[in-house]
Amino acid sequence: MITSKRCVCVACVAIAGLLLGARQLPAEEAGKPAAEANLRPIRVAVFDFDVLKGVDLEPAALTDQVNAMLAEMPNVTIVNRDQIKKVADEHKMALAGLVDNASAAQLGKFLSANYVIVGRASRIGQTNYLVLKIVAVATTVQTTVSAKAVAEKGLEALMERLKDSLAPQVRELQKPLKAEEDEALAKVREAAKALTGKVILVDVTETHVNRPLADPAAQMAVANRLKALGIEVVVPKEPVAGWKQALLETGRYGEQKVDLLLEGEGTSAYAAAMEGLISCRARVELRLIAVPGRTVTVSDKGVAARVDLGEALAAKAALEDAGASALEAVILQHAKAQEEKK
Repeated sequence: MITSKRCVCVACVAIAGLLLGARQLPAEEAGKPAAEANLRPIRVAVFDFDVLKGVDLEPAALTDQVNAMLAEMPNVTIVNRDQIKKVADEHKMALAGLVDNASAAQLGKFLSANYVIVGRASRIGQTNYLVLKIVAVATTVQTTVSAKAVAEKGLEALMERLKDSLAPQVRELQKPLKAEEDEALAKVREAAKALTGKVILVDVTETHVNRPLADPAAQMAVANRLKALGIEVVVPKEPVAGWKQALLETGRYGEQKVDLLLEGEGTSAYAAAMEGLISCRARVELRLIAVPGRTVTVSDKGVAARVDLGEALAAKAALEDAGASALEAVILQHAKAQEEKK
């Protein structure tokens, strides 16, 4: 009986230990930086660095070291160097000494990167200096990171110094954008109040360079976005000949009274092939016309790039994003114009 009780006690202690360990496991996980779990995934393209005369460092080795450093960071995907060169060659863009933010961002869009990094290594006296520019592809906003080390200590010392400043900056760029996006959406919703009670007819044609696409992706995106903003939308389906002329003259589409015509064109094209995916770019231009009438109230454009397994899917996704972007720009412009009339 005593032996049996001892066994029970030992078993209880063992179970308690397991339960305690299970409870401690989240604490161990909590020991990791709390912010790491909230880092958004980003795709980064590192262009070959410009190494000035007098610096005893190989550009390729320098670029490889920075790529390796970034690859160790959580939620960071690196664009393959061969892919960068291939896309640059396809678009006849020079990489050597590429420091212009607009050019860097343009190539970054073709690569579907969130950020591109360009850099320059120089030497002053016995010290090596490395300056990196991290350029946001969507905005061309630049973040600068720099490091310096005694030249005789070579590349390793310079990389150690760089890591101390690069890692915090990358984590800063990975912070969630939800608050900024919510603020932008709230601004559009507020501007859309100027269209409350209006009926808008949407007519957006689109083409894909060298390849026809069925179904209007941009028009669908624009119409759906307007509906989501609480605006009544009319989309022509198999319209009769002369319908637009009649709309401009009478402000009616058949029996439907229309206040505004939102018309435009969308164009998409193949941009590049990368890592088994196809990248396409699109541009959508929109014009808002009060009907009856022929005067363009406001006009604007949207540009976007998307990747997918197929060219048609990538093109449609890019057209949808470009259409939504153009619509938001038009809504903001219209609200501003209405405010100025008061």
